[in-house]
Amino acid sequence: MLDWLFRSKGSGGGVVKMTRDLERMIQEGRHAFDTACSALIGGAGPDSVRKDLLETDKRIDKLEQSIRRQIVVHASVHGAQQIPEMMVLMSVAKDAERIGDYAKNIFSLTANHIASSGKPHHDDLQELREQVSTLLADAPDVYDQQDKPRADVFINRASELIDACEAHMTEIFSLEQCSGYDAVCALAFRHIRRVAGHVQNIITAVVNPIDRIDFHDEPSVPE
Repeated sequence: MLDWLFRSKGSGGGVVKMTRDLERMIQEGRHAFDTACSALIGGAGPDSVRKDLLETDKRIDKLEQSIRRQIVVHASVHGAQQIPEMMVLMSVAKDAERIGDYAKNIFSLTANHIASSGKPHHDDLQELREQVSTLLADAPDVYDQQDKPRADVFINRASELIDACEAHMTEIFSLEQCSGYDAVCALAFRHIRRVAGHVQNIITAVVNPIDRIDFHDEPSVPE
C-alpha cells in the first residue's frame, strides 16, 4: 500500500518525520508493554514502574498528536493526491497509540492479582509476552523497509500469537471453578492479544490496500 512512502523518503521533509514518529510510537509502545508486563508477571513492584509507564504513554500520545498535525499540513500542501496515504498513516498511528492503552490495561490488573512465577498461567503469559515484545521490536524496521515478503511473515507470526492467546482464554473459560486470579489471567491474555493485533494492523499497511487494513485480527464468531 505504501510504495509511495518508500519512494518519497529520499526527498526528506514531512514524510520522513511522520514515518520516524510512527516508528518511535511503536518503540515506546514496546517499552510500555514490557514495563506493564514486568509488574503483572515479571516480579517488578507496581509502584516502581507506574511513573515510567504513565510517562511513556504520554510520549506516545504526543507523538500521535504530532503525526495528526503533520498530516493536516502535508495534505494542505500536496492536495488530494495523497489523501489515501494520509488516511493510512492516521489509521496506523491510532493502532500504535492503542498499544500504550493496552499496556495500561495490563498494568491495572496488578490491583487485583499478580501472576508471579510458579502460579498457574504464569509461564504461558511470560512466553507470549516475550514473543509479542519481539514483534514490537521488529515492527519499526519492517514498516520502514516496506518489505512485503517480510511483512507477510510478520503478519503470520502475529496471527499465531493471537490464536495462542485465544486458546488460553478459552481454556480458562472452560474451568469448572474459575477464581478471581484466573479471571485476571484471562484478561491478561486478552490484552496481550490486542497488542499483537494492533501491531499486526500496522504492518498490514505494507501489503494491503486501504480498505483491507485492520482486518487480520477480526474475531471469529463461534458456531
